[in-house]
Amino acid sequence: MTLTTTVHSYAGGVAKSATARDLSAALALLGHRVLLIDADHQADLSVSLGVDIDEEFANADDSFGNTIGPAVLGTGVLPEARRVFGLDLIPSSVTLYNLEKELKADVSMVVGLRYALDEVRAAGKYDFIFIDTNPTLGDMATLALLAADRVLLPIPPNRKGMRAGSFIKSRVEKGHYKRLNPGLSVLPPVITQTPNTTLARQYMAEIESVFGTTLGVIKQRPGLYPSAMERATPVPHLDQGEGKAEVMALAEAFLKVTGERHGS
Repeated sequence: MTLTTTVHSYAGGVAKSATARDLSAALALLGHRVLLIDADHQADLSVSLGVDIDEEFANADDSFGNTIGPAVLGTGVLPEARRVFGLDLIPSSVTLYNLEKELKADVSMVVGLRYALDEVRAAGKYDFIFIDTNPTLGDMATLALLAADRVLLPIPPNRKGMRAGSFIKSRVEKGHYKRLNPGLSVLPPVITQTPNTTLARQYMAEIESVFGTTLGVIKQRPGLYPSAMERATPVPHLDQGEGKAEVMALAEAFLKVTGERHGS
């Protein structure tokens, strides 16, 4: 059975897209069938995997047609995924910004991605689907969270990250998202961009206190992560040292948490 996870935070700059990219790549390296969906019109995730459909297509309609947009609107189907680093990717485009305006005009469309993915799940092609959404509490986030079984929160050990993670956890467990998608639950978070400081350790302890446990800690690596973006290569493929080990350990922890359901 396919598990769909939305990687989300309304705070920008928390390594949301990097977490979605690297965890998906690590699971693919472990032999799992993974579909990664970029639902953020900034398209940082897609570009960081070497897919830039805004550069590929001169026509904006063609760019939009290669995103989730037509399937959400009901004017088309999900596009054929791109094969990158052992996983399948449905990329994003700056034109996906127009989808949010359509969602505001017809709020019923926020279930469009869920319906489109129901067909994908029924086909049994993937073990895991990951959705990277833009940093917002608006309709695009709702679209992605209504399509998911789980939400994964990347939380850097600082006030900004802690505030965003706690708020979304509350909304999923007893607020807005709970009413809209009762089956949605929060996975243990990933602590990202972690410096070796006393303050960071204090926040890490607070995160563990609020969430009970975490999937792991990704250290602050100023050389590695910008390089992964520039070279359009996930960390597990780019690095053979501690950076890769951290991400692979994150994937193993993810499998352990979801193992009862998937037999991993």
